[in-house]
Amino acid sequence: MGTTSSVANEFIKLSKETNNVLTNMKLVKLIYISQGLSLSLLDRPIFENDVIEAWKFGPVIPSVYHEFKHFKSDPITTNSLMSDNEWGDLSEPTLTNAEDKKIVLLTWQLYKDMAATDLVELTHMPGSPWSFCYRPGSNCVISNQLIKKYYDKFVMNLEKKLKSA
Repeated sequence: MGTTSSVANEFIKLSKETNNVLTNMKLVKLIYISQGLSLSLLDRPIFENDVIEAWKFGPVIPSVYHEFKHFKSDPITTNSLMSDNEWGDLSEPTLTNAEDKKIVLLTWQLYKDMAATDLVELTHMPGSPWSFCYRPGSNCVISNQLIKKYYDKFVMNLEKKLKSA
């Protein structure tokens, strides 16, 4: 299992490899979606070191948002860094689990061409975990249980579409 930083770095790597722009808003939405797909397909989270909150513009991982907010709406050009010891030495976490990498790649393949604003609309849909948790002025945590329930339906619908294609 990875961390939010290692998942972020995997998306940043894919962005650079494919020349697709990755902004902070798009990154947090992709990490959220990868968490949902992991909960549904692997029956476990892709990360456990952080929470997902319902903010005005959809689900957000606060630590990732704050790490990259200096980019504003510009493309992210640096990797996530994490302190890996008591002296504050920084390293670039990498995703090492093959299943986790497949989840990130699947998420990327499904949504790399969507604009961040489209991902906001997608994650704001009625019946989405965000729609149940968002309260103006309050950043409520979206539980993994609620995310899994939603993405179980998403995966089931995706499988139906693939079988009928």
